[in-house]
Amino acid sequence: MSAIHIGRRAALLAAALPFAPRPARAQAWAPSRPIRLVVAYPPGGATDLVARWVARELTPRLGQPVVVENRPGANGIVGSQAVQGAAPDGHTLIFTTADTHSVNPVVYRRLPYQPASFVPVSAVARLVFSVVTRPGLGVRTVPEFVELARRRAATPLTFASWGVASTSQVMMETLKAQERFEAQHVPFQGASPAVAALLADQVDSMMLPVAVAVSQGGRLPILGVATAQRFPAVPDVPTLREQGIDLSGDLWLAILAPPGTPAMIAERIAEETQAFVRAPEAPNFLIPNGLVADTADRARFIAYLQEDDAVWRARVERLGIRLDD
Repeated sequence: MSAIHIGRRAALLAAALPFAPRPARAQAWAPSRPIRLVVAYPPGGATDLVARWVARELTPRLGQPVVVENRPGANGIVGSQAVQGAAPDGHTLIFTTADTHSVNPVVYRRLPYQPASFVPVSAVARLVFSVVTRPGLGVRTVPEFVELARRRAATPLTFASWGVASTSQVMMETLKAQERFEAQHVPFQGASPAVAALLADQVDSMMLPVAVAVSQGGRLPILGVATAQRFPAVPDVPTLREQGIDLSGDLWLAILAPPGTPAMIAERIAEETQAFVRAPEAPNFLIPNGLVADTADRARFIAYLQEDDAVWRARVERLGIRLDD
């Protein structure tokens, strides 16, 4: 074929490109049966609360029921392992947090699942941490709590978490290290039983998401929020920084898919998820429950996960928390 013929063909192809069939968009994929949205924690906690909102919103958008399935146990390992082994066809997803996919890889040398192999689908929200105490402890600010803990060094105060090496424990251990006080860790299998123990005056304190603290209708004293600015749901509660404590941190809640899930499926679910996360009415659900919308697109979410992994790794390694040495 001559050079002039090649040039003519190239010109014809270039002219035809705007009218050529385009690749199918992500919406071309649709589920063919109900979708399991696995939550690796018990019912009643903040992750479960948001997962049920996600399921309600996604169901009409995907045209199939999205059903929350709680698979708690072993710091989220049970649920995560179950999803890793699921078919990568979009019909099984996990709604999870930094606990299972950022912290667990640092505190466990051997995990029965590979967090990095999961396919990121969509960010949904961020949980704001707060320092709370049992109703009868009698302190009103975080400095008062710290001072009481220092005075009680011989018989340490206690703090709850939703599991050994959970982000809840890591945040409180970080506060302890920075402010130089002692408190005994009391782990529970989930946030809900930990809160029940707080309300019963069985444990003294906890680093708890505002989402859960607010839902208690004022029964739990909230001493401070671990954010740069005050949180709209509790505008009268000062930040830790306002109280002279340089500590902040939030917790991502997001949808991930089993390893090997095609990008086309992940993009479709992400698009439908962000449609309601970005909706003007989303704050009506999120803010009263102590959450902020995470409107990152999928590419930014994937990049953020790498950054956040590094933050939690640094915190955990500094504290020296290990579970299977």
